[in-house]
Amino acid sequence: MKILNVFAAFTVLIVAFLFYRFVGQNAVNVPYFDDYAYLEYIIKFINAPNALHFMQELEYKHNGHGVITAKLVFWLDYLMTGEANYRTLILVGSGLVIGLFAYFWKILSVNCLSFWYALPVALFLFTPAYHENIFWAAALWQYTASFAIGLLTYFLLSKKNNWAFTGAIIGGYLLTYTNGNGLFGMYVGLVIPLLQTRYKKAIIWLAACILTTVLFYWYYPFGFGSLGQEKSVRNSALTIVSFFGSCASYFRGRLPEVAVLGVGITLSLLGLALWLGVEYVKKLIAPRSKGKMLPVFTNTPVNLSLLALLAWLLVTGLGVATARAVDTLETPARYMIYSVMSVVALYVTFLLILPQRGQKILTAGMTVVGIFFAVSTYMFAAPDVINFRNSLISDAFSLQQHRRVTGKLETMTNSVVKKYFDEAVEKGIYVIPTTALNEVNVISADTLTMPNVSLSVDIDTLPAYGGILINKVRNEQLVVSQDKPQNALFMVLKNDSTTYVTAVKQRPNRERRSFLRTGNYFKEGFEAWIYQDNIPEGNYQVGFLFSESQKPRLVYTSQRLIIQDFQK
Repeated sequence: MKILNVFAAFTVLIVAFLFYRFVGQNAVNVPYFDDYAYLEYIIKFINAPNALHFMQELEYKHNGHGVITAKLVFWLDYLMTGEANYRTLILVGSGLVIGLFAYFWKILSVNCLSFWYALPVALFLFTPAYHENIFWAAALWQYTASFAIGLLTYFLLSKKNNWAFTGAIIGGYLLTYTNGNGLFGMYVGLVIPLLQTRYKKAIIWLAACILTTVLFYWYYPFGFGSLGQEKSVRNSALTIVSFFGSCASYFRGRLPEVAVLGVGITLSLLGLALWLGVEYVKKLIAPRSKGKMLPVFTNTPVNLSLLALLAWLLVTGLGVATARAVDTLETPARYMIYSVMSVVALYVTFLLILPQRGQKILTAGMTVVGIFFAVSTYMFAAPDVINFRNSLISDAFSLQQHRRVTGKLETMTNSVVKKYFDEAVEKGIYVIPTTALNEVNVISADTLTMPNVSLSVDIDTLPAYGGILINKVRNEQLVVSQDKPQNALFMVLKNDSTTYVTAVKQRPNRERRSFLRTGNYFKEGFEAWIYQDNIPEGNYQVGFLFSESQKPRLVYTSQRLIIQDFQK
């Protein structure tokens, strides 16, 4: 067993190192969607005339969500560094994953299980599976941070001392103001003092929950929540299965695996809830009744925090299935962390329930699955991360030159967003980073054009906000060298007066053997999306910037791209 523990520790270090190296390579100091709002919040904090006004600005909701935790983190980042640095926020925030791993290892160690049993936990957590909750700063400090705060809250609540209980109340309040499911999470914590028969503490905790609820909804901008989809049992079932099973899409990129895992997790959580509920009722009726499942959690305080986590995941899944039901199986990136955490939490739970032989079989099986999962996330998720990084790099150039973004919904058409962004840049609150694209206006283009580059252009409509028109430019041949992680390919559009740059979505390499042999994330070809308002109407010459060395290579083709004014 000692050899297995050493092997497990060595493997965890490698997996964690690869994960954080990947984060360091792809985290950039450029905002994305909700990130822009935090520049507004920082400016309002700076301009707050007094502490009361500051607290009011801190409490104001963001799209119906209380995000006090994220606001405080962005504010502290500004106070400590003198600017809002999104890369710093991502690097620091990704460290929360270490805390999640440490929590599950704590449970295993308290239950006298060796480090070997924690290996599958690392193989699922230290991956880019839930990349949107890592590389998008605002989402990271909502979704990922909510798990870190929630687990800490439950852990403190399970401790039988007043200081820990006070800390849990503070944690519960912050949890409510971290993510949309935070208020559910605080109420779920009530199961811990109830199962510990600490009824006085349970009453105090319930009072704290009610007070937090009143404060949360006092200035609540009602109108958020349901997305207006048709409500039905079928749609709710599809939604909760997608919610819990989405991480299975990394195995082969297919939905059947999502359905199997989603159904398995949903039934496991419902089954555990029913089993434990029946045993708890029996114990209330017959105090001498011990039960088989309930003592697994009640005899060890930290195990109760795990039970609260399972309940929180179930309640969140049911809430999403009710308020945001969809009519098909899907794998939304922002919810991926819930699927991963459900797998890990249930794995640890079954380790507590199973006999020793079952524990060994489960761990061996989950280790094999975890290795396959970890490798697959780099094949399926990493290309999305790199394409996302490159789109933000092109945003840095477009924001600096044109006050526009590229390859995504145009953010700067919102006058409020643009106003505070301009003010933040003017006052040095946010500094647009310098990238290789800054040289595009001065670099000498290759004298030889690329007349044989084949481009197809289609106009599509994104069914959002009344319909957003998109120019989709496709190519099947071009590829950038992948010997260095920072290499990238950008499309350049030039007319007589100015130059625009947009990142391309390189085609992912989904062939497992090829990926394992070469380590290449991409194959030949790309697709570039030019959203409505990204680029003004005009006739542009198409070129490509190959960022493969210290000096980028710019090549123009004989192709022309006509951008229409979709508003006419």
